[in-house]
Amino acid sequence: MKSHKTINKIFLLLAGGVAITLAGINWTIGIAAWIAPVFLLMFTRKAKWMEMLLLFLTLVVSGMISQTGNNLFHLATVNIFNGVSFGLLTGIAYVTDKALYKKNSPFYTSLIFPSAVILVEYVMSFAIGTWGSIAHTQFEFKSLLQLSSVTGTFGISFLVVWFASVLNWLIENKNKRRKIYIAGLIYGGIFLLVVLFGLIRKTQYSPNKKTVKVAAVISDTDIHKIVENNEETIKTLANDYSAKLPSEFFSAPEKVNTLIDRTKEASNQGAKIIVWNEIAFVLNQAQKQNLLTEMKSFCLKEQVYVLIAFLEESVQSNQKPFNNKSILISPDGNVVWEYIKSYLHPYAETPIINNGNFEIPSIQTEYGKIGNVICADLDMPAYIKQTGKQNIDILLVPSFDWPGITPLHSEMACLEAIQFGFSLLRANGKGLTAAYDYMGNSIASLNTFHSNEKILCAEIPVQSVTTIYAKTGNILIVLSFAFILFMIAKKAFKKQRGKQAGI
Repeated sequence: MKSHKTINKIFLLLAGGVAITLAGINWTIGIAAWIAPVFLLMFTRKAKWMEMLLLFLTLVVSGMISQTGNNLFHLATVNIFNGVSFGLLTGIAYVTDKALYKKNSPFYTSLIFPSAVILVEYVMSFAIGTWGSIAHTQFEFKSLLQLSSVTGTFGISFLVVWFASVLNWLIENKNKRRKIYIAGLIYGGIFLLVVLFGLIRKTQYSPNKKTVKVAAVISDTDIHKIVENNEETIKTLANDYSAKLPSEFFSAPEKVNTLIDRTKEASNQGAKIIVWNEIAFVLNQAQKQNLLTEMKSFCLKEQVYVLIAFLEESVQSNQKPFNNKSILISPDGNVVWEYIKSYLHPYAETPIINNGNFEIPSIQTEYGKIGNVICADLDMPAYIKQTGKQNIDILLVPSFDWPGITPLHSEMACLEAIQFGFSLLRANGKGLTAAYDYMGNSIASLNTFHSNEKILCAEIPVQSVTTIYAKTGNILIVLSFAFILFMIAKKAFKKQRGKQAGI
């Protein structure tokens, strides 16, 4: 009998481990995200506290397998760090549930696990953004995605893992038909309302009919290869900011001219707003000034907005060597803003690139209010909420990805558009270039791993929509935190009463 229970627990752990691996960054299989916590909760609620170490080990292995996509340089140390971090962070919710949940307790205790899950996601969003959010696994479930306009991505994650907690509760109370009926009605009713809301939102609130033609223009510069070919130079720059940059580090004139020609072609196709991908070039100050002079003249002549993006040699001797920058030039030939990327990749960028000022620039135009961030900036919901406060209609996002996070990173960006109600043009130097409206509909896309095309044109809405999430913020997080505190206090009170009764 004892061996049978042990085999049962091992099966639950392995099944949960496989499922949570398939729901990770490398695969993001939607149904696996619903299944994994079902098995893992079954295990943790049966396991002894010492056996929880097996859960941690399983999660670490799962993290090392499923999170390799975000390991840009394929470093073993990063892979191990990812696995251990995944194990610790994912395990927090299961430990919280095990500590606070009691078998045969009221249905509302099924909220412990999902509350803990989204609290972990919320805290981590300030460090790594929405990476690892369960919500991203549901990208194909378009009606469910609309919930993020009300609760942010946290609501989607909550609903997915609450299913596991509810199912476990139903199994525990399988002989109590009335309770099963009521509990099933509550979760099923909420789920159906969420899906119905999504369907109505997508059909009744169709995108604004007024559109503007935009274009993403992709350069031939591959910053990953530049870094690989200049590894020693990069290491020197990281340790000595005053080190002289070799001339071959900067982009050749012919590459610059090629992208300018593509920009002209996009304008000839009718694009009124044109965006370059992140780090389209690596430029010194003289090259930057020459480029600005030419692009100002071009925008004035063609009456277009162009957002140019490049890696710029810093002019400050006490700063890191580079700025990851984008500059918007208006149809009157003037620079509207110079924006420096605020959230940098910890391994690839932080050692040699300066942070920006964490303020999203915007301008009111005849095509709505335009704003701008760069790549990983869009992963940070606490930062992107500025778009809601500024009522930005169109967000321009130069980006540069790699195979391991394609198309996931673009899909993550799409969710931000739904949350805050803006249309999005994400120009990607390597990966999925895409235009989305504020409902998350893909208007046009171009994957550089599957196509040699360098220009993507699309008609996107010029007016944003106001979302509940943009106005109310993280109410679900506040309620979840209050609920966990309530459950902790409730357990502490019972324990104290038990001690007093024992006396």
